[in-house]
Amino acid sequence: MKNKLQDVRDHLVLAMERLNEEGADPTAVKAAVDRAKAVSTVANSFIDSVKVEIDAIRVASDCGMLPVSVATPVLAERKRDALGMGK
Repeated sequence: MKNKLQDVRDHLVLAMERLNEEGADPTAVKAAVDRAKAVSTVANSFIDSVKVEIDAIRVASDCGMLPVSVATPVLAERKRDALGMGK
């Protein structure tokens, strides 16, 4: 797994596809269900973590304290120019 949101989506879709496999024996179905539950638990923790990060960025932005590293490259460049820091 990489560290991108699309990779998390791909894993969730794969877990759902495993649950939908026709002709699977009961043992394989139970294993797929157990794995899907584990994936769901981890995904929910990941989502909660991202929500906290987004909230922190929003608060920092509202206070005018948004770090340059969080800003988009265009905004970061404008901020450096405004501060006379160049590139």
